[in-house]
Amino acid sequence: MLDREGLLNIFKLASEKEREAQEFYLKAAADTSDPEAKKIFEEFAQTESRHEQVLIEKYRKLREAVM
Repeated sequence: MLDREGLLNIFKLASEKEREAQEFYLKAAADTSDPEAKKIFEEFAQTESRHEQVLIEKYRKLREAVM
């Protein structure tokens, strides 16, 4: 069973992975000359950004509950 510190670490790591995915898709969008692929990659990047924000908010709330 995870304690709060372990859970905080998971949220922190997950938000970092979302950031990495966002950067991956933005690079893919910049590297392609296909307009449709560029649009899809940019949409994926936006989705990853929203995921990251949700995880950061959950992390903050959990951290505040601990303190």
